Amino acid sequence: MNNISLNLLVKNLDGLWLRQKLTMDNIANYSTPGYKSKVVDFESNLRDKIKDINSENVVNKSLFNEAIENSSIIVSESDDLSLRLDENNVDLEKENLDLAKTQLQYMYTVTEMNSYFSKLKSVISEGKK
Repeated sequence: MNNISLNLLVKNLDGLWLRQKLTMDNIANYSTPGYKSKVVDFESNLRDKIKDINSENVVNKSLFNEAIENSSIIVSESDDLSLRLDENNVDLEKENLDLAKTQLQYMYTVTEMNSYFSKLKSVISEGKK
């Protein structure tokens, strides 16, 4: 696929899917002593790669697609302090809010992708049903 918008949507779905999975893992490990919650970051790496291309004032579709494909989804251990004696740093309220936010973002991205393919289908069929 050589479409920047579609590649961004796909990268977004990949990052959101992993964030949702790790958030559910964090919630599942709420009672595990010593467990450190995990966080996912893909937006900042993608933003930096695209910003680098924009700073060069280059309008090259393949460079943008390459930046999107080469951007990393980074999983790291949360550095949030534990307020519990068992040193588990999972904040159940925060994790549930993050899960809801991620689910909404995922649904929105899927809706955008469906819209993209509906428009493409309409163009291919020349607007005929």
